[in-house]
Amino acid sequence: MLLTTVGCSAPKSETTRGDLQVPPVSADVSTIAPGYRLPAPATQPDQLPPLRDGNKVHFDLVLLDRTVQIAPGIRYRAWTFNGSVPGPVLHVKVGDTVDISLTNKALMGHSIDFHAALAPPDVAYQTVQPGKTFHFSWVAQYPGAFLYHCGTAPVLAHISNGMYGAIIIDPPGGWGDAARQFVFVQSEFYPSRYPGSATDYYGDLQKMKSGMADVVTFNGMAFQYRTNPLPIKVGEKVRAFVVDAGPSHFSAFHVVGTVFSRVFTEGNPHNELVGIQTLNVPPGGGAVAEFTVQQEGIYPIVTHSFGDADNGAMGLFRATR
Repeated sequence: MLLTTVGCSAPKSETTRGDLQVPPVSADVSTIAPGYRLPAPATQPDQLPPLRDGNKVHFDLVLLDRTVQIAPGIRYRAWTFNGSVPGPVLHVKVGDTVDISLTNKALMGHSIDFHAALAPPDVAYQTVQPGKTFHFSWVAQYPGAFLYHCGTAPVLAHISNGMYGAIIIDPPGGWGDAARQFVFVQSEFYPSRYPGSATDYYGDLQKMKSGMADVVTFNGMAFQYRTNPLPIKVGEKVRAFVVDAGPSHFSAFHVVGTVFSRVFTEGNPHNELVGIQTLNVPPGGGAVAEFTVQQEGIYPIVTHSFGDADNGAMGLFRATR
């Protein structure tokens, strides 16, 4: 059941979008929301986790209702994999058997759809009811940067409310030269304020249908890499795995001050492009981009759809020697 949207006005120091107040971002997060701390790295998975040993890899995924931060001072009542938005980054290699245990500790039925899997949805992507656990396995056959998400209807609501994550599948022999590796999952949010709450928001289905997002993020938190730039080194290759969870907006992923030396469309090395300025990643798609900076400095990370960048999908790399 949808709750009624409650309108309000905002002080001039805040950005107002409909009934949503988005506090301005400064270099000191404590000035935005006293006492606020960015979530722990485990819940903002910008680093690619290491591969696990063996050729059969097991993942336990738990479906949980959680309140998460999507912007400083804005708490969103989300549906999650393992309690975070996005869900955990899964990392396997071509040829691995991916074994999944999906346990539902939430209040409604959910499922999981792996874009990388070759499996009949009515068998592998069953809706798991509260209190139940479902097991299934599939073999990783294609390398790439892939999305996983809840596939239970309405899919628009389940993705918008936080049920998505990235699975990175390494090609045979790996990705080549060593690099500093980051994962970026872009997504948008459509919040309305809970009546009587100053900070809590829920996902508004009518806003979702309109496609007019209030907050757009990399890895679930607006502007987080602007207040906490990601460290890179001059002359060191950087490899970015980009997945667009949507549910509706394309990602025009771009790093200001450099050119991507190599891009693998969908993250597959067979789909190689050279000298690319901006990625074009559709909702439900992915890409891998490599670059190397030549000088120390600050290199902005944006989606070049600047309405979305202004709503939170921007950050910074800080390059040092």
